[in-house]
Amino acid sequence: MSPIEIAQIIEQIKQEITVDSNGQGRASIRATARLADVNDAGLLRSLKTAADNSGSKLVEKLIRKGFEPAEILTWSQSGIPDVAVATILHYYGYEAGKRCSEQARLACEAFESVGVRAWMQDITGWTKPSTQQPEQPPAPALPPVEQRLQTLVEAMKTLADLTGGKLNPYIEQHFKDFAANLLAEHNRQALCGTSEKWLGVVNFAEIELGKKVPLHGSHYRGHLGTWVRTFYPHLGDLQENRLVNGTQQSVYIYACHDPAIAEGLTKAIEEFFAHPNPTAALRQAGAFSHKKGMRLVKK
Repeated sequence: MSPIEIAQIIEQIKQEITVDSNGQGRASIRATARLADVNDAGLLRSLKTAADNSGSKLVEKLIRKGFEPAEILTWSQSGIPDVAVATILHYYGYEAGKRCSEQARLACEAFESVGVRAWMQDITGWTKPSTQQPEQPPAPALPPVEQRLQTLVEAMKTLADLTGGKLNPYIEQHFKDFAANLLAEHNRQALCGTSEKWLGVVNFAEIELGKKVPLHGSHYRGHLGTWVRTFYPHLGDLQENRLVNGTQQSVYIYACHDPAIAEGLTKAIEEFFAHPNPTAALRQAGAFSHKKGMRLVKK
């Protein structure tokens, strides 16, 4: 039998050969029998002797190679592993006595240089999956403060043009507060020589935690500040004058650069928004019956 005839047989059986994601190949009973030039029914009968103690010489050889009898019995459905295919070809090429075939010997010689597994990978077009991790997109980042402030101003102008200058007071105040926060952030970043960060609780909730603190309702910003002063007085009692709803008012500020203070504020804010009726809880705690003492920051 010529190498050309071997190549023709390989072309006929390659559809019955598979390679998994790890590169391990399998061939059907029929494909293996064609390569060895033996009857596929005879090969199957020989493999099935693994079910009892009268195993064929082929099965004994496979077991010596490390294959379990129970595994051999599954090959009729799952296919024969590439290492076992090489063992079967060698058996029928050199050890099967009268059943030895020239074709099995030629197949063994053809696979000696590359191995059965590499041959199966080649005829199925298998390539090793890339182990390189896909490039992660960069994390989104906010534009610089100056750009965000310019965008805000342009949005305010556009909105004023659309409404004829008649903005809802709450919307107008929200724009003013947001612009003031941006300016404060810009000024803070421009300062050098200090790493301190003093914020009101509303600023901390919106800037650091990304929460939206409403202007009215049971969870409005005024009640949030009262909640912190009532249930977490240990976080601080400093105040400074800030613009609130269009007027200058004394606002409690907290040392948010201190991890313990930041953690306490975070806990207080989460509890406030999780409470179904913070107004009732504050009233029960007597938060509205008297004014807390205060200490102003020296300017």
